[in-house]
Amino acid sequence: MSAPQEIINIDRLGIIAGGGNLPAYLLSVCENKGIKAYVVVLNGQCDEDRIKDLPQEQTLWANLGSAGKIIDFFKQNDITDLVLIGSVMRPALSQIKPDMKAIQILSRIGFKALGDDGLLSAIKSELEREGFVVRAIQDFCDKLLMPRGVLGDYENAPEDEATIELGIRTSQEIGALDIGQSVIVQDGLVIGVEGVEGTDNLIKRCFPLLKPGARGGILVKTCKPQQNTSLDLPTIGVDTIQNAYESGLKGIVLQAGYTLLVDPKSIAEYANKYSIFVVGVDITQIS
Repeated sequence: MSAPQEIINIDRLGIIAGGGNLPAYLLSVCENKGIKAYVVVLNGQCDEDRIKDLPQEQTLWANLGSAGKIIDFFKQNDITDLVLIGSVMRPALSQIKPDMKAIQILSRIGFKALGDDGLLSAIKSELEREGFVVRAIQDFCDKLLMPRGVLGDYENAPEDEATIELGIRTSQEIGALDIGQSVIVQDGLVIGVEGVEGTDNLIKRCFPLLKPGARGGILVKTCKPQQNTSLDLPTIGVDTIQNAYESGLKGIVLQAGYTLLVDPKSIAEYANKYSIFVVGVDITQIS
């Protein structure tokens, strides 16, 4: 991953904003660092209330298929550095409504043939073809990365170790197939794996599948082996802690250094409130 000091001289930044809290968080970081932000808000993806205070001349509302419009907006404002941040629901090709530039790009990358990670990497390559440098959010706010060790007051019990290792191996296996990042494990069993529904819905789906009377389930979330860390990292927020508690989970295990925490302080507070452990692990030590 890029070190934050490499981009200390950036005075303006282009942001392509999807859903969730991270686009607004990055905007606050830019404001604190004196970086002028120009934001493309993806229609139907980004929560407009989170970026409503940005000056109109620094904001462009655009569809996913408006590639030419988006590229022109950044070039007209002398943007060279970009961050793609926030969740984006992958639409059907018929819903993209591509402009001519997007059609050219899609014809090169083969939209239907690519998984999510391949598509993101292809988009990054296309932006670099246009002269942009694609940065990672952690280049600007590396304190969002999950550290190694315990976040909050609770930690897993020694008897959880084998189940956690099973979860790590399984999450890496489904990640390598570009299926998902997360699994729910309990007492040496895989209860469920993440598909297109996302982590929070995986947690809810597995609630009725957990074995009553056994040790509580554990969410394990790791970065896919092939994942482009400048474009997409596993992410959790307070909602994940809330859903874990309501679904009877006792802990969450994350890949240290490769997981984004949306508001780490609040995550720790909620984990303490619900007596849930949140642990960052170095998965290279798992055989």
